[in-house]
Amino acid sequence: MATTKSEIYFTDPPVHILCRLVFLLILFDLIMSGFSNTLIHQLRSPVLIFPYVDPAFWIMHLLHIPGFISSNPVAAWSLDVALFASCTGLIIYPGKKLLVGIFLLLYLVYYIIFNSFGAHHTHSLIPVLIAPVPFLFSKKSFLFCWEGLRYFLLFSYSAAFFWKLFRLSWIYKEQAVLIMKENLTPYLYFNPHAFLSKIYFYFLDHPGFAQFFLISGFLLEGTFIIGFFTKKYDRYLLIISLLLPVGFWFFADAVFVEQLILSLTLLPMSVYSFYKKSGSIQ
Repeated sequence: MATTKSEIYFTDPPVHILCRLVFLLILFDLIMSGFSNTLIHQLRSPVLIFPYVDPAFWIMHLLHIPGFISSNPVAAWSLDVALFASCTGLIIYPGKKLLVGIFLLLYLVYYIIFNSFGAHHTHSLIPVLIAPVPFLFSKKSFLFCWEGLRYFLLFSYSAAFFWKLFRLSWIYKEQAVLIMKENLTPYLYFNPHAFLSKIYFYFLDHPGFAQFFLISGFLLEGTFIIGFFTKKYDRYLLIISLLLPVGFWFFADAVFVEQLILSLTLLPMSVYSFYKKSGSIQ
């Protein structure tokens, strides 16, 4: 008897592979946070806070949790170590729901502390908060959640496309150069003779090339709209999703490593495709 997609029991092999990939990327991101001095124990007891209008942030600050952890070296180190330990544990023992829950709770605390004392609510960290959620579920619920992450990725790039489209910023011929000047001036000032600086100066001297890449990136973001209607082109969207963060880093000094975690939802190794290839689905 043929098995339908909704009736598949999502057993270990593909789920464990995806879990390991997700948490490997998260571990890499945590290591990068260490090198950029943004782990909790590296904040040096900050005093200025920015909870903005988020109720979750206000509740945490009313309970004095962020202030206590960030100002207490033992608590700060403990949270950082626990973050790394739970993430590493899920790479070694993928799919352990208790570990996933512990990691999510710890990272939520880190997320609130980081954004509160960083005086800016950083959207790029959101993928780390939501990517582990599907691994809290089993059977067909996992697939629904994983598919939800795919649509979130499609939405994020499509929304960026429409934002630029309706603002008409892509029409202004100096837009790319202005973005580079705003974001790269400190690097160019302190590293004027670096190899990368020479490339930047070339683009600044030839704004037409910079504008070409800006419009190309803008159009590539628009291609993610296709993903809402079909999965036939997911392999191409996967490549684009790997290229766009490189462009953001190069032209705007904006690092979106966390976004690559959601790119895993475009891999042709979903639970469904695994069973289809193995002959479990007809």
